[in-house]
Amino acid sequence: MNSRFPVYGNPRRASLPRAGGAVGKRLRELAGEFRAAMAAGRYRAARQLAERALALAPGNPTVLGDYALCLMREGRHEDAYRVYRDIEALAPARQQQLAPTWIDGLAEACGWLGKHDELRRYGYRSLAAADARFSVRRQWAVPPGRPTPFDARQPERNVIAYSLYGAKPRYCETLVMNARIVGELFPAWTCRVYHDDTVPDHVRSRLKAAGTTLIRVDDALRLAMPGTMWRFLVLDDPAVARFMIRDADALLSEREPAAIEAWLDSGRWFHHMRDYFTHTELLLAGMWAGCRGVFPPIAPLMADFARSCPDERRFTDQYFLRAVLWPTIRDSVLNHDELFGFHDARPFPPHPPVRWRDVEFHVGSNASYRAVGGPSALADGAMQTVILDDGTNGSLRYDAIVRDGQWSLELPFFLIAAFESGDLSVSVPIIA
Repeated sequence: MNSRFPVYGNPRRASLPRAGGAVGKRLRELAGEFRAAMAAGRYRAARQLAERALALAPGNPTVLGDYALCLMREGRHEDAYRVYRDIEALAPARQQQLAPTWIDGLAEACGWLGKHDELRRYGYRSLAAADARFSVRRQWAVPPGRPTPFDARQPERNVIAYSLYGAKPRYCETLVMNARIVGELFPAWTCRVYHDDTVPDHVRSRLKAAGTTLIRVDDALRLAMPGTMWRFLVLDDPAVARFMIRDADALLSEREPAAIEAWLDSGRWFHHMRDYFTHTELLLAGMWAGCRGVFPPIAPLMADFARSCPDERRFTDQYFLRAVLWPTIRDSVLNHDELFGFHDARPFPPHPPVRWRDVEFHVGSNASYRAVGGPSALADGAMQTVILDDGTNGSLRYDAIVRDGQWSLELPFFLIAAFESGDLSVSVPIIA
């Protein structure tokens, strides 16, 4: 399974209910344990904690929502679907105790179960409700008329922007692959990466060799906002005419160029895609594009927004898009979306066969849904050095955390295939 999950929950409320006395104290303890388990991806443990909370607070809507999400992350999609339908049957006053994204969970459960009509209905319902909440916020005027015509002769003014930080091959190696194929798929565009010093030298050198523009994010900006937001800084570059925002862990493919061409011909200022049943955000952070010249300087807007939600850095980019940019973008956006049909969406245009033969592939999918691993003599929590070597790029060093005497390293599926075919060696140094 390689899809990225939508953002569920509300960062400004606890996951489990509050109450007085010994029961309230125990519920608060369970809430802390639950959040830690979810953050660590220990969904079975989180589900058991939710069950214990339900024993103390039977039928509590908030706990039911958490319970359903845990069931879904465990792969128990039928059970999750039934719990979400129980939530749907609650009185409106009780439903309002939940974060509104419970409906996203129900849509996702329908997607896993192949309930296509229900998926479309619930996904559209979620998007329409979110649009009603956020479209009334501050707007900036979209310039009248069509944007300046696209100039394919100046690829440096047409930028595909990424953020990159850290030393994980799921991001680094996928982005290197994108840099190598971008000229085939988007010859009139330039790849640009906003990065910091945590990116390995061997990654930066290969990106540069592939023609990528590397921009080191200064310390002030790095501290002011999460790394996921750095790519939005392309909106502040006066030398840029058009931009695409993409995820470092998602591969470009033949499905996108025709959609981008349709956008460039549409006269709309912005573009957005949805291509999977979890794509129920108003603006997916790595699947949108636009023309410069609509928004005021974006860096201070992002810094101010990041200060307003300091505990939610993982999803700040997504929250920022829906709360700050969507109210304006919605007035001039071409959506490609065959699942939900939201906001006058069109089907994706015809395109050549996608080069990635992976059965799970879709636009925006996480390419690294499998891992390699093995035993380690290092202590739990230590970093095990892992060497990747395909015979052409030299020895590429990464580090994998050790847990329970084992190391594990997520790799994009094309490297997993190379490893399984013998074209990629994976080794760990022998400690004398």
